[in-house]
Amino acid sequence: MTPSLKTTPLSLLLLLLFLPSSILAYKGDMTFYIDGAPVLGSCGWYSGANDDVVALSPAIMGRPANPNKNPLCGTKIGIWNPHKKTKHWATVVDTCEGCGRGDIDVSLGLWRRVAPGEWERGRHRQRGIDWGGEAVGG
Repeated sequence: MTPSLKTTPLSLLLLLLFLPSSILAYKGDMTFYIDGAPVLGSCGWYSGANDDVVALSPAIMGRPANPNKNPLCGTKIGIWNPHKKTKHWATVVDTCEGCGRGDIDVSLGLWRRVAPGEWERGRHRQRGIDWGGEAVGG
């Protein structure tokens, strides 16, 4: 189960539209990892292919004794694709073991919203994605 938002959709939209570049502290590759049935992430929640969820690298998530209690779980990050001029929010629900420090792994549905048309072209990695959020030091 993904945690519920504590803000209104309008406030998230306004924040995203006026997202300061300083909050986008990371740049890396974006890949996807949920393309079918819901999967259980390291935060202890099930997420599906159409959920706006993200997995961060171990360098950012850390290695807490109980990953379900990781303070980053349930926090929001803003994702900006400068190639497509798209902005979206995602909830941190997992650790991406194969990701480098600035890389993110997202659900297929979020991938299609952040990088429209790339899946259809057979491209499964988008380079140069900017992202960040208050909880991750952005």
